Amino acid sequence: MLSLDLNTVAILVIALVLGSALAFIGVLIQWSLRKARPSQAEPSLPEARAALVQRSEEALYQEALEGTLAPEQAAPPISERPTSLDEVPAPAEVEEREPAPKAPVRIGIGLRKTRENFLARIRAAITGSKKTEELYEGLEEALIAADVGVEASLKIVEAVRIRLGNDSRPEVVRDALKAEIARILEAATRAPADSGDAPLVIMMVGVNGVGKTTTVAKLAARLKAERGGVIVAAADTFRAAAIEQLQVWCDRAGVDMVKQSQGSDPAAVAFDAVKAAVARNARSVVIDTAGRLQTKVNLMEELKKIARVAGRELPGAPHETWLVLDANTGQNALSQAKIFGDTVPLTGVVLAKLDSTAKGGVVIAIADRLKVPVRFVGLGEEIDDLREFDAREFVDALFEGGQGEGDNASGSYAA
Repeated sequence: MLSLDLNTVAILVIALVLGSALAFIGVLIQWSLRKARPSQAEPSLPEARAALVQRSEEALYQEALEGTLAPEQAAPPISERPTSLDEVPAPAEVEEREPAPKAPVRIGIGLRKTRENFLARIRAAITGSKKTEELYEGLEEALIAADVGVEASLKIVEAVRIRLGNDSRPEVVRDALKAEIARILEAATRAPADSGDAPLVIMMVGVNGVGKTTTVAKLAARLKAERGGVIVAAADTFRAAAIEQLQVWCDRAGVDMVKQSQGSDPAAVAFDAVKAAVARNARSVVIDTAGRLQTKVNLMEELKKIARVAGRELPGAPHETWLVLDANTGQNALSQAKIFGDTVPLTGVVLAKLDSTAKGGVVIAIADRLKVPVRFVGLGEEIDDLREFDAREFVDALFEGGQGEGDNASGSYAA
């Protein structure tokens, strides 16, 4: 019995060992087979994205072919895209457009501050007066407050009184006032000088700080557009950096400049500029002079010398002498004009910075007191913001905010 039991145990042990061996062999076989197959690595993140993009594009393209998506919205499959630069179609030519030129400032816009001040007072006088005498007193006060000046204001109101008598209807008073202001401005109007075939020589004068140098460049740009070649004489040889400043503006305007070193004789610069203009057949010469106080006798006398020397090279030059005034100075501009006019014969006034002041009424005072025409008004800081003055246009803008579309051709320097 004991031996039987031992045999049974031995058989069981052998069976267990054989079963374990078979199981181990099976595991080895499976491992060998798995290793023998090529491995399939998981795609990387960039590869997965590329595959997704390709599938998306192919799907969109298929939708376009089936009519469910507009063809221009779908890209062709990657397989159908060009593979070389020769297959890539040339890009469509894009037409380059030049920027639209800046529109010049209209006189109505430039007179906005003056108009608001002027019209408010005129309306108050016309509509708020119950008696005729109160009406005319109110008009006088309104005109004086707008820097028309006492003398000119009294003249205007008296002329309106004579014309209307006791008729105080607001619209009638307004029209009469407008007509009288226009009459004063037109009375001072004179045609510009005619230099014939010779260059037109314009000498610019004025005190320091009125914007004379920039006005010279703006005028030169305008003359170039209307008449042709322009030469600017940098005769302000005293103020530091004046020549350099004028050179920058002349470059911007596209005009030639004649200059010498700082401290040179201004008359010599003017002479050289006129001589160069004659030699080059230029159509215009603009002489920039140093700003000077009207109380400095020696500096004022220098203007006479510049004019004499210019006339020595070209008889009749300077054909025009224009005083540049800052509109912000109001009635002080009249005293400047009187003293400059006593030194050199003024043929015109350029009123700079008119857009930045409510004292535009000084234009009327200049025309009434000095009998000198306002040639141009400055309405901004750009090179083309110098506008030829027209009496009717000015009055319309003063009373109604006139549109000021384009300059009046009369009095043009395009000859």
